[in-house]
Amino acid sequence: MSVAIGWILALALLADRPTVAARAAASSTLEGCSVNGPLDGDRLGTKADTLWKGQPAQSPWWWEVRFEEPTTVGAILQVVGSDPEEFRDAPLRSVWQASEDGSTWFDLVETRNLGSQRLFRVFRLGEARRVLGLRLVVTECLGDAPTLRAVEFYERPDSAIAFPEWILAVSTLEERDTRHAASAFVRLARRTPGFETIVAQRAWMGEVDLELATAEPRPLAIFLSGNHSDWCQKDRAAWKGLEAVLREGSTPLWGSCGGGQGLAILAETGTDAPWDCPRCRDPQRPKLPIYTHIGHTGPSPCGVYEHNLAERGPTALRIVRNDPVLSGLPEVFLAMESHVGQIEYPPAGWSLLVTAGPGALTPVQLIRLDDRPIYAAQFHIEMEGTPESSLVLMRGFLTEARRWRAAGSGAGGRGSPECGGCGRNR
Repeated sequence: MSVAIGWILALALLADRPTVAARAAASSTLEGCSVNGPLDGDRLGTKADTLWKGQPAQSPWWWEVRFEEPTTVGAILQVVGSDPEEFRDAPLRSVWQASEDGSTWFDLVETRNLGSQRLFRVFRLGEARRVLGLRLVVTECLGDAPTLRAVEFYERPDSAIAFPEWILAVSTLEERDTRHAASAFVRLARRTPGFETIVAQRAWMGEVDLELATAEPRPLAIFLSGNHSDWCQKDRAAWKGLEAVLREGSTPLWGSCGGGQGLAILAETGTDAPWDCPRCRDPQRPKLPIYTHIGHTGPSPCGVYEHNLAERGPTALRIVRNDPVLSGLPEVFLAMESHVGQIEYPPAGWSLLVTAGPGALTPVQLIRLDDRPIYAAQFHIEMEGTPESSLVLMRGFLTEARRWRAAGSGAGGRGSPECGGCGRNR
């Protein structure tokens, strides 16, 4: 393998440590990319000369820095991937290694990645190490070769590591390659006063797990898109990660339409029990009584909605309970709808905030998990058509999420595993 070597001066460490000269090297570097890019101070850039990417088909890949003198390292911040918002050309299985003598390398076990698809990650060591070198070893990646956009080394395991606020926008469509379906949440957030520069990662629901949702740096909030198939047709296994996040209960969530229905279903029924829909269920023994259709005009197969009543376009909704996310809205406001299914009632431990207004068909329009900034909405804040309401709701939700984080409420779980953020088992 070819080895590209470059000198980087001014690798700054926390706690007023002096800058330390370090030499960057890699097993290989794709033409146009820079072995020095991860150390240039540009955390989020994706231009080729600001990042390192290995040559395709040369696994395992490695990228390293060697210090001119022993250096204390207690924490590592890394930013990976060639796309600014999607996990592409990024390490799926990797570990940071350290060397105390420049020749013998050992794994830093706290940094092992066994499949998580995180663009931004802070690793904190159990204890600080005096090292001459650090090396990221990648044995598997998503894409043809791994990309490292930025890396920073901190002296203490408990070093305060600032990172921009960011949101995780999740597609709940069935197809894996549908991360773009969550882009509307990102666009709306960046039009919201006070959040114009927010950073984002887009993901598919099957990629979401507790590590993606709760590891450092923690996302400010997670958004869930709508979807099209009916609940009897869905792969329950793809929702298990979101179920774990809901049960853990420390991350603000907003689900729109099918995403909101999914939160209610996960809260009451979960993924271990089978799901049905109003077209195929036994009325005497419904598997998902919390989920219904607005109404039917004739028979139809599951997932075919030609003979379903629908609610579409700007729709009048009515606030029935005050909540910070609704601050600034009139009692009756317009929001965008596009659905035939609906949440029948709030799960145990959830409260109804918004119901149908004049002419609307769906009574359960917005519910909140009590004492948590976790919301299930039947309407679409992310859909174009009612920008005034959407901006107020987005600002209210992100402000509530920010308040939650500032209060330290997002640092731990909800409580006992029996309730865990869900309505069932209460």
